[in-house]
Amino acid sequence: MTPAVSSPPRGAGTVAMRKEASELRKSLKPLMEKRRRARINDCLNQLKNLIVPLMGKDNCRYSKLEKADILELTVKFLADVPKTPTNDVTESYREGYEACLQRVSALQSLRSSSPSCRTCSARTSTAPSPLQRDQRLLSHKWMDNVWREKRASVTPERSQDAPQAAAQPMWRPW
Repeated sequence: MTPAVSSPPRGAGTVAMRKEASELRKSLKPLMEKRRRARINDCLNQLKNLIVPLMGKDNCRYSKLEKADILELTVKFLADVPKTPTNDVTESYREGYEACLQRVSALQSLRSSSPSCRTCSARTSTAPSPLQRDQRLLSHKWMDNVWREKRASVTPERSQDAPQAAAQPMWRPW
């Protein structure tokens, strides 16, 4: 007969490991709590340093504020901050129109040598009325016609071959 080797029961090893893990958690819990409190205190100090000057108060006088006081000051400050108005559709349209008009007038001033064109496309501080828009549109159309007439009188007439080339159908791969 061979001697029997006694081995510890299976559950004994896992119970010891659980006990060790529990002890480790118990020893780390105060350390984690200490770190959490330190983070809270740091954030409250930063908040105090931000809010007190914004409220127009002296830092020296408010150097020893309780946590609840800091939070109350913050809530009061945020409640007093004016809410940013939401742009309605017409305001957004007007801003976009003005931005577009500004870009176009900048491009036209580079291209155009006509002073009347520059003045009619100058940026306006308010949105133009429908009458102003119609007048501006008509003046642009009139200026376009004037420039076309000037170009037509300056450029020589083309030969009859050019219109025939344009009349031929364009080749397309499909």
